[in-house]
Amino acid sequence: MISILIPIYNGIEFIDESVSSVINQTYNNWELLIGINGHSKESLVFQKAKEYESDKIRVFDFYNITGKSNTLNEMINYTKYNYIAILDVDDIWHPNKLNIQSKYLNNYDVVGSRCIYFGERLNGIIPNIPVGDISSFKFHEVNPIINSSSIIKKEYCYWNENGIEDYDLWLTLRKQNKLFFNCSEVLVKHRLHSASAFNSKDSSDKVYNLLISHGFIPPLRLKNDKKM
Repeated sequence: MISILIPIYNGIEFIDESVSSVINQTYNNWELLIGINGHSKESLVFQKAKEYESDKIRVFDFYNITGKSNTLNEMINYTKYNYIAILDVDDIWHPNKLNIQSKYLNNYDVVGSRCIYFGERLNGIIPNIPVGDISSFKFHEVNPIINSSSIIKKEYCYWNENGIEDYDLWLTLRKQNKLFFNCSEVLVKHRLHSASAFNSKDSSDKVYNLLISHGFIPPLRLKNDKKM
């Protein structure tokens, strides 16, 4: 059984598509938690999300919580099941996503899949990521897990608030020798638009600093450093 998390600050205009893609899953053993941060219960954002509340969908107001990672960490406290699936509100799942991935959950700590881009640019492009058992893949060379494709054992779910929280988590778990698997099927439509993290101007610097902090690459020596 799988707990699905959709954290929302921006992007409420996409919620109809993302939530519908959960409701239409052929795998039925799920619950959906929608966490609204930075907006009050009186806001149009919260009220729009509230329209989807049902016996399987719960909507939470995290007005005083700042940041996606902090919102996710708070949402974990309300989940019922031992596997956590992440869905960014601007992305869409294939109807068979959870059904296909559920077959691998007993053997792996993180299960992802391939995706296809859509939106303002790169429509129809399928990024080249490794598939199958990727537990030995060199995660420091490229992020091999599509965030909205991931299903994670709940015990390993904790995100740092740094703007690239998903890659940070994968690097942490890779260093701990956790087991990763990517399904070869394209199970996620990943939307690219002007406000998406994909377009962040400072992401390369963040990734570089993250790889240093995890010890995957050494920091560059400053020009005025003396050689020992």
